[in-house]
Amino acid sequence: MLVAEGGLTPLEDLDALWQPLPSLIAYWERKRSARLMPAPRDIDPVEIPRLMPWLTIADVTYDPLDFRYRLVGTRIVEMGGIDRTGGSLREGHEGERLEERLAALRDLLAKKGPVALAGRLDWLGRGYRKFQCVHLPLSDDDETVTRLVAAYAFD
Repeated sequence: MLVAEGGLTPLEDLDALWQPLPSLIAYWERKRSARLMPAPRDIDPVEIPRLMPWLTIADVTYDPLDFRYRLVGTRIVEMGGIDRTGGSLREGHEGERLEERLAALRDLLAKKGPVALAGRLDWLGRGYRKFQCVHLPLSDDDETVTRLVAAYAFD
């Protein structure tokens, strides 16, 4: 499925994602075990130090729908030019870009499984740089997504 220029494109083939995204998916799957989603307490960044520069971890809020970053990896800060740790999705985006990000978040919350996306860093004036990301849900009760762990890869 293609979307408008500057938008996010859903990626269905998780096996074709750029590194380190498959490594995070494999870690999430191990932690998930027989459950629908792992719990936030199951994810320990210390266990995956090689992924840390590419990771984000965020708490999900529902009224209004948003997420607040607990962790933003150094490689993401380097590429974005800002450390959004402690900030929220709504604080970092506005207008059409915010609505697009919220739609992707709604999709992830509904699927309760891996959601992979591709795009360009055009909102940073770096439309020549491509990225892929995968968002993985975490849940305290295996029903409601309470936290997201994500990784980004850049070309």
